[in-house]
Amino acid sequence: MIIIETRETGNELTFKVEGRLTGAGVATLEDCWRNAAGRYPHGKFAVDLTQVTFIDQAGSLLLQLMDRDGVAFVTCGLITEEVNEILGRNKK
Repeated sequence: MIIIETRETGNELTFKVEGRLTGAGVATLEDCWRNAAGRYPHGKFAVDLTQVTFIDQAGSLLLQLMDRDGVAFVTCGLITEEVNEILGRNKK
């Protein structure tokens, strides 16, 4: 199960995601993001992943797409390393 809350602060819209970013939840997050981007074409977007417990391949691909479009990510703990790996930011 996934929960997505939307918070607006100034000119930034943040999607707070809780649970597993998999399957239908990936499609739901993408719909939220694309709808918001259509309404706020010059807005800034962020995804708060601090409460995400797992990201599947579809979720990884969506995060990569969002990253290419300039979406910021909020992470903490173990999910930080996973997101950095997904986005190719791990330095070895």
